[in-house]
Formats: sequence, structure tokens, C-alpha cells
Amino acid sequence: MSPDTARPSSSLLGFFLPSARDLVFLLLFWALLAGPLSNRPLADADIGWHIRNGERILVTHSIPRTDPFSSTMHGQPWFAWEWLYDTALGAVNAATGLNGVVWMTALIIAATFAILFSELLRRRVALPLATLLALLALGASSIHLFARPHIASWLFTLTWFIALDRWEQRRAPGWVRWLFPASMLLWVNLHGGWLLGIAVLGVYATAALLDGWSLRDPIDRIRSAHRARAMFSALGLSLAATVANPYGLRLHAHICRYLTDRYLMSRIEEFRSPNFHGWGERCFAAILIVVLIAFAGRRASIRRSHLFVVVLAAFAGLYASRNLPVASMLLVLVAGPILWDSVASLAEQTSAWSLLRTLVARASEVAARAGAQESELRAHFWPAVAVIAALVVCLNGGRVNSRQVIDAHFDSRHLPAAAVDFLARQNIGSPVLSTDSWGGYLIYRLYPLRQVVIDDRHDLYGSQRFQDYLVLMQVEPAWNDVLKKWNIQTLLLPAGSSLASMLRLIPDQWQPVYEDHTAVVFESRKSSPEAPQP
Repeated sequence: MSPDTARPSSSLLGFFLPSARDLVFLLLFWALLAGPLSNRPLADADIGWHIRNGERILVTHSIPRTDPFSSTMHGQPWFAWEWLYDTALGAVNAATGLNGVVWMTALIIAATFAILFSELLRRRVALPLATLLALLALGASSIHLFARPHIASWLFTLTWFIALDRWEQRRAPGWVRWLFPASMLLWVNLHGGWLLGIAVLGVYATAALLDGWSLRDPIDRIRSAHRARAMFSALGLSLAATVANPYGLRLHAHICRYLTDRYLMSRIEEFRSPNFHGWGERCFAAILIVVLIAFAGRRASIRRSHLFVVVLAAFAGLYASRNLPVASMLLVLVAGPILWDSVASLAEQTSAWSLLRTLVARASEVAARAGAQESELRAHFWPAVAVIAALVVCLNGGRVNSRQVIDAHFDSRHLPAAAVDFLARQNIGSPVLSTDSWGGYLIYRLYPLRQVVIDDRHDLYGSQRFQDYLVLMQVEPAWNDVLKKWNIQTLLLPAGSSLASMLRLIPDQWQPVYEDHTAVVFESRKSSPEAPQP
């Protein structure tokens, strides 16, 4: 059967018939919005300060240049390089609350993985293998399925890779070279992951240049050289576009200082190398094994650009766990078609079992039809209906009639919701010291009434303040000096933490004024009268 037979029988049927990526989108969108994964987007409290920053931008009509949230850094220079994403979050939160924030997150993540799955089918990877690879990539990404700006970089990186791959294969439109600098104008103001996009573009440009030197056919060499010049031109324009941010070249210097700060990089969990005892990390390890198997059988036919991308993605994923999602997507897109080609070649090997040849031939035929159908079904009617319907529900407070169907909220089992309620009722303006991981939640709940002492904007605080913070939280020598230096009067600590246990040993200096199974609030006896237990 030819691929043409897979085309819908009528334009009306083609409009309403969902494609494979439509189904993937619908399943993942629902799972994140109201299904089994709905607890993930707000599992990271970091999103709290992003929302409040976006709201400040909308109110003041200006992009922040100094920090407004912290007592230790108040008025100091702050590079809010994700300001555009924050603004979108602020607008969505103002209109729909946290339900809309999760709606926006589910939309971006579902679209990313729908494109990933569709691209695997377009590359004629058999449906079972494409499904397995997409699930492995989703599993590796599960460690970061948060409502934070980094998910925008997932979508941009995937889009850039697909566009570059088609450009290299001479299947991209002529305007593709302008896609990169144009989209960079957005990306550089959404998230710092644009650095990876520049690296991927540089990889393809370098591969094209090397191909131009090594190819034997003169026509192929000329084409490759022409493509290399065009790609390096796109790279230069994209680099120039990165200056189109509120901070100009100072942002580049700031990011460079941050990423080369060895103290911070070795102590911030998401910048550490993966711990392969977790399920997400195990999925990434399985993907690496798939890559090795795929490359072992087809070393001679691997394109230079794909080899470079694999090296880049594997290094990025092994260097920092925060890179696992993007690295996994790139790896499965490279390895999937190579691995399936090796399997499909069994259909032509007379030495293989006849039953195996027949099964592989059938699977190849189905894969070809599925890829052709993905190219035909472009209406995406049902995803559009689902997204609009979900937005309407979010605008109605998450209710359909009287039934609550979307109820996004921060997880009170892991975040100090009740303790923060207590602090809010105190109506006191003194700063609150808490863990850096809870700082974003405190900003979301207490700003502008109270500032935090520290939060997880580690690039703002720098290694020295973060070192002081760790000395304090780990009760190392001179921990009390940090309390005095920062003039701490109120602490919100995890119940059972080392610092909380230490403060209980000096009741003449610190008194617990609130406590539950998640958190305990201490206040200095020298500055605050005893507050009643709620």
C-alpha cells in the first residue's frame, strides 16, 4: 500500500480526524491540567516570584532593574532575564488565577511532546518504537515538569533542531535562515536556555563547513559550503539578536559569571550531574543505551551533524540534571530513525527468519503510512477545542456548572501553606528567613507585606551570600554570626531541620510561635512579643 492511500477520504474528514500528535497533545494536556500529572506544575515554589514579578511589570509598565523582593538584596542590580515569560504569567494569573498558570504550562509542554512524537513518525519510526522513545523522553523530563520559564526553551530548542535538520536535508523553505534570529528576539527575553539554541545552530553550521571540505562530489561540496555560509550567517544574526534584551551585553556577562561560578554550580541541585537512582535519570540512561545500540549498527551512515548533536546533548545531560529534558528529546530524534532503519533492514535480509522479515515489513509499511498521515492531518481541530474549552473553564474559576474540574494550587503537604497563613495574619513587615526553595512561595504569598531574606535566585545573591546561607541552615560554625549580620527576627523553617532543632535549644533567644507537621515559625525574643498559637 502506498502512502497516498493513507490520505483522508475527504477534506471534511481530514479536518475533524485527529492525528497521532493530536492524541498525544490531548492526553498530556489533560494529564497536566486536571489528571494524574496535575500536581507537577506547581510542585516547585520558584514559580511564585515569577508570577509576582510579572504582575509588577504589568502595574509599573517597566522591567525591573533592581531587586524588590529580598531584604538582603533590596535595591541591588537584578537581571530579570525571564521578564517576558513572567509578564505572560502575571497576566494569566490576574485573569484566571493559578488554574490559568497551569493551563499555560500544560499547553506548552503538551505542544512540545506532540511535536516530538509527530517528528518521530515523520521520520518513519514505527509507532511502537516512537511511543517508547517519546515516553522515555517524557520520563526523563518528569524531573522538571514545572510551571517555570524553562519549558519555553524546550519548545524553542526542539523547533530549532527540526528546522536545522530539514535545512540540512534541503527540505526547508528559503526563509528558514530568518527563523533563528527572529525567534531569538523572543527567546532571549523568555529564558536563558537560548544558549543551547546557539550551540545547536553552531553544531549544524560547523558540520556543514566540515562536509564542504570532506565530500568527494564537487556539487555536494558546493552545496554544503553554501549551506555553511548561510548557517553561519544565521548564527551571527542570532547572536546579534541576543543583545535585544533590557540589559544588553551586561546580561551576557552576568550569565557567564553565574555559570562559571564553581561554588554555586557544585551546590545548586539542578546544576549537579544526574543521580541515576531517580526514575527520570534512569529514563535518560535508557535513552543513552538506545543511542549506543543505534550507533553501533550504523556507524558508517551517521551524519556528522547528528554525531555532534549527540555529543552535545549527552554532555549537557550528564553535566547538569536540568538539561535532561532537552537532551533526551534531541537524542531520541537522532537515534530513533537510525535504530528503526537497522530493524527495517531485516526485511531485506534473506538470512533472517521469514516470520521476522514479514513482521518488520508490515511494521515499516505502517510506519510509512503513519508518517504520511501526520503530514496530511494539519487541522488540529480537537486540540484547539480542548485548549479553548479549558481556558473558558479556568476563567470560570475552574468550574463547570457547580463542579470543580480544575483546581490548581500549591501542594500544602510540601510547602508551608498554614505557616504562611499565620505570618500573613501577623501583619508585621519584618523580613522572613526561610529555605531558598520556599522563597518563591513566600514571595507569592507575602509580597509586598514582607520580604524574604533569600530565595532561589542564586545568580542574584551570588556565591558569598549563598555560602552564608548554607552555613546558617547547616548550623556550621559561625551560624549565629549570619543571623546577626542579616538582622534576622523571623524564621520559617522545615520541621525537624537542623537549624530548627538548634533554635529549640536556646529558648531564651528564640521562641516557636507556630508549628505544624511541615514547618515551624521562630521569632526573636529580643524584638517580638510572643504571638498566640492559632
